[in-house]
Amino acid sequence: MIVTVAFDVKNHVEVMEGWPIKLGDRTFFLEREGNVLRRVCVAFSGVGVGEAPRVQAAGSEAEVPHIHVTGGEHASLARKCILNWQAVISGQQIVDLDYDNYELRFHAEDVAEEASIHLKSFRTDPSNVLNRDCDFEQIGRAFCVGQISDDRIESTSHFREGRLAYGAGRYIDAYNNMYLFLETRFCDGKTGNEKQTDLLSRQVELCKSVENNAKVFAKQKPTGGSPFNLFKPDDSTRDKIRALVLLRGKLRHHSLKSPQRWDPNKQDEYENAARFLGAVVGDIVIKESLDDIYGPAALQSFREISVATGHETKIKVNTYRLNRERTLVLDMSYPTTVVSSKLCLSTLRNALKECNKAGQLGDTVRLQASSSRSELELFSLDFDVWAHTPSREIETKEPIVSVRCGFEHYQAGNIVRHEFSIPVPGNKLSIPDVWKLLQRCFNHIEERDPTTRIMNLKLYLHDGDKAFVAYRVGAQVKN
Repeated sequence: MIVTVAFDVKNHVEVMEGWPIKLGDRTFFLEREGNVLRRVCVAFSGVGVGEAPRVQAAGSEAEVPHIHVTGGEHASLARKCILNWQAVISGQQIVDLDYDNYELRFHAEDVAEEASIHLKSFRTDPSNVLNRDCDFEQIGRAFCVGQISDDRIESTSHFREGRLAYGAGRYIDAYNNMYLFLETRFCDGKTGNEKQTDLLSRQVELCKSVENNAKVFAKQKPTGGSPFNLFKPDDSTRDKIRALVLLRGKLRHHSLKSPQRWDPNKQDEYENAARFLGAVVGDIVIKESLDDIYGPAALQSFREISVATGHETKIKVNTYRLNRERTLVLDMSYPTTVVSSKLCLSTLRNALKECNKAGQLGDTVRLQASSSRSELELFSLDFDVWAHTPSREIETKEPIVSVRCGFEHYQAGNIVRHEFSIPVPGNKLSIPDVWKLLQRCFNHIEERDPTTRIMNLKLYLHDGDKAFVAYRVGAQVKN
């Protein structure tokens, strides 16, 4: 099999001709449009067909198909080869290559290999690495926040560049940018290792984030890469921070005479460190972002603008109780014109708060929301028949142990299903217990990924196949 790695050219370079140059098992060639250079390519021949991309079918309805793409080793070799060429040619012509966005191509060298190659090409696209669904309400509220400090703008720019570098696999750049965030924000221009360690160790939120993420990383099992060993889990917070400072010193300086120098072509060695520091800095940035976007001042400003300009959606929520008592009918208004699954979940959360305030959540077994304008259903949440029995409880002979949460969500143009379990003590579940479980499930999903767009969610007993409560959005809900 032949594996080709193609790097896009970012600047305008004209080359009048181009033909393959074969050296051993590598072939160097150019791709042009007219006389304009578009891609610089390296092809590797004699590669085992076992390294070809393959599609693994789903084993069950609960699973999704997987695409396994190898070739990362050849991409690294190609990058090293092209860097060598680039260093030689730079005296004559600067060729600006996009090393973050390359294409892998797989071609059979004989007919027998054809059936084993499921994909002919695969392109990495760092522009999609951080491309997540985001509601305009969040974007609009951010505009309404007003002026923030210059040091926050500057330091957050380092965080942004670090995220982009990590997504592209440039882990050394990612680590250095994340550390520049800390240095800009907290180090007051001091550069010595001990001085920076002292200054960073005094930051309460930073220390808390370091410890929290250290616990998370300690629990993670290696998935083929090198284990996380930047420091030991039982090291003091100061020692953990000092390890971050010392690695910054190593990665920021480079000398060919030093046996401890880092190799820019072996970025994977620093993936764990970049991911850890990115998580630490991310905690700080996300908290600041949420505090501003969901602050009362930004909310009020954004809502006033949306109402004044007619950009709002009105929703009616009907609640259904078992007791023959006053039942809430809620009229809600939101500063958006698009009815999305995120809007439905926000409406559900607000409806539960109102039901709890009114003291009716203990016997509420159904919620149904519809558009006040079109009267089409937006979402519904229903308890199964157990809630209508005299006991209004789920009772099992053996301890329940855990509850399974199965949910489907919209991701990259597809509906994807996932499951997770929540431990539950005892052998009974009441209506209030189930409402609490639902909120725990929604919170868990949101904490893992705040942009998750839930299309439906069901709860099951750990060994059951029938949902005891179900939530789903309507057919016209957009994503």
